[in-house]
Amino acid sequence: MSKQVAKKQEAGALVDVNILLQDSGAGMENMSSDDMMIPRLSILQQMSPQVNKRDGAYVEDAEPGFVLDNVAGKAIDGEQGITVVPISYRRAHIEWKADRGGLVRDHGADSSCLDSCTRGDRGQYITSEGNEIAPTSEYYVYVIEEDGSFSPAMLSMSKSQLKKARRWNSMMNRLQVPHPTDKGKKFAPAMFWNAYKLTTVPEENDQGSWFGWNIEMMFDASSGGIIEQLPNGTGIYLSAREFKDQVSSGEVKVSPESEKDDAAF
Repeated sequence: MSKQVAKKQEAGALVDVNILLQDSGAGMENMSSDDMMIPRLSILQQMSPQVNKRDGAYVEDAEPGFVLDNVAGKAIDGEQGITVVPISYRRAHIEWKADRGGLVRDHGADSSCLDSCTRGDRGQYITSEGNEIAPTSEYYVYVIEEDGSFSPAMLSMSKSQLKKARRWNSMMNRLQVPHPTDKGKKFAPAMFWNAYKLTTVPEENDQGSWFGWNIEMMFDASSGGIIEQLPNGTGIYLSAREFKDQVSSGEVKVSPESEKDDAAF
């Protein structure tokens, strides 16, 4: 053993495990939700800067079809996909500058911003300034790891992916599970009762090609949902209840969007 390694081990032994536990969270006492950002998940496309090795935004090993976490700067293989538990949903109207020029404004759920728009050649909503307003479905989710650990994220769907969002909403809305105390009856569980596997698939039309979402429900109505089927399922469910309240109260801050859309068309 080298003297350098021996010194490191000796120094480490001076820190009692109880001290480490006592110091849990030390230095972060003054951090609030205003000081942190929830990441956004999006699908990388052929023109995404994160897949271009010559671009400053390049993410190592990223390819078109991978799922990007824009806070961690991490790309996940879209064929492998991610497991998510949806927690809260909102409909938004996002205004963008032309030619991927950047975010202008989030108009929220109020669709009146579309009234003064003209329609583009692909049906898009164009403002008098030449910007585009994209109706968007947004989901707060937990991304679930194999060991039952989880982290919050935001997932947005617009343009060609709005159909996927409607299908996902229908899956959640139609789900009826056995009542726990009244035999023979069923009830609609919380959105976060179930988990979903999200992968990416190639899509195309006469205007081009891109990667889009594929969404599959993981557990059927009689399965017990995430509470019985996922490691740490009870912990995930209870945390999701609390997180939903934080979203509703406006405590949750989401990382700003940097690109117009998951899909190009």
